Amino acid sequence: MNTPDPCRRPHAAASLPAFRLLLLFLLAAASAARAAQPLATDDAAVVTPKTCQLEVWNRSVHGAQALWAQPACNFTGNLELSFGGARARSDAGESSTIVALQAKTVLAASDDGAASFGMLAGAGRETAAPHGRSAFQSYYAKAMASWYPRDDLEYDVNLGAANGYGKGTFALAGAAVQYAIARNVQLLAEAFRDEPRGGRYQVGARYILVLDRFEAYASYGNRLDGSTDDWSAIIGVRLQTDAFLP
Repeated sequence: MNTPDPCRRPHAAASLPAFRLLLLFLLAAASAARAAQPLATDDAAVVTPKTCQLEVWNRSVHGAQALWAQPACNFTGNLELSFGGARARSDAGESSTIVALQAKTVLAASDDGAASFGMLAGAGRETAAPHGRSAFQSYYAKAMASWYPRDDLEYDVNLGAANGYGKGTFALAGAAVQYAIARNVQLLAEAFRDEPRGGRYQVGARYILVLDRFEAYASYGNRLDGSTDDWSAIIGVRLQTDAFLP
């Protein structure tokens, strides 16, 4: 960051727009049929054809939090479109709105369903931050690969790039594992990079209350370098519809 992060220094109010832009990059990854929030690493899968899903989650960090709502729909069978919005608020009382748009598709899948490959692209805007001549401050694209060696185990890998206003272009990367310890409980872990600074990690769990309909999740994350004041925590739910789109 070019300015101090109020997430770590709550008194530095002038740096709040930079923190909000950081939130945008950390949170704008869209939900997928398998790898929904809280993971930043996407899987190579889309929402079930002709259905929609809605995720609502709160992400807290040191000195601020953001409440998100993000619907995603699959109208055509292999293209997931999502539009997310968040209200970010610092402990100092300042608030702002974040919006994120994304499209995601599966390019190829093995005949046995054990592996798949896809791509996604998106853009985001934080309404109170400078954005130059563009309507959005950030643009990103990623390639995704997923491997399902067993019904209870999944590996996901992402690689891509992003461009942020005032940040330039930087690499995106992520690797995640999901393991079902019970029929309705999954453990989650990932290491990822989604900003010009160093990498982060995240661990969490997902609880499926109603199969293919309703689940809840929670996670904790921090920097890989062991920073004690750059933690994050997410708690949220996901709702999935029946097929109803024309």
